[in-house]
Amino acid sequence: MALFKQGDEKAFDTIYERHFIRLVNIAHKKTGQLEAAQELVQDLFMALYRQLPGLHEHTVLENYLFVALRNRVYNYHRQQLAQLKKEQAFIQDMPAGVRDAGGLLELKEMEMLLQHKIQELPAQCRTVFLLSRENQLTNKEVAERLNISVNTVEQHMRKALRILRSSLGNELALLLCWLMHRP
Repeated sequence: MALFKQGDEKAFDTIYERHFIRLVNIAHKKTGQLEAAQELVQDLFMALYRQLPGLHEHTVLENYLFVALRNRVYNYHRQQLAQLKKEQAFIQDMPAGVRDAGGLLELKEMEMLLQHKIQELPAQCRTVFLLSRENQLTNKEVAERLNISVNTVEQHMRKALRILRSSLGNELALLLCWLMHRP
């Protein structure tokens, strides 16, 4: 930590190499999802990189990392639980005809159409849209992750929705709702 605070960028690489795999293994055991575990740990190291210069010199780095990871895992599970509740409420609110196999198949087909249209969005616009809608990040979180302004995020979202609305018409609301609440 002291070397990094003195400007030695390789010191952070050493911290990363020393702890990354073990933290991913812990997060994987706690989440059951390797991709989610890797993302949680990557976010942890991004936050550490920003906060390291301001950490107290007596901070035990290993303790800091484990507590920060534990908090991220808790937040992950809270988000998963909230998503599950949304999905259950969404399915309960569906008309009975849509809940049957034919209705769900039709919704799946519409979802595939939406996914195709999303892939046709300009690259940065698509990235912003997916972080916002699929990862359920706020505009501020998207801006921080992509190192762009919140205003730029909002412009990309407006552009994505305008493009999708023009190509999908009135079905867009149903498609977006289904995408965000799919089982």
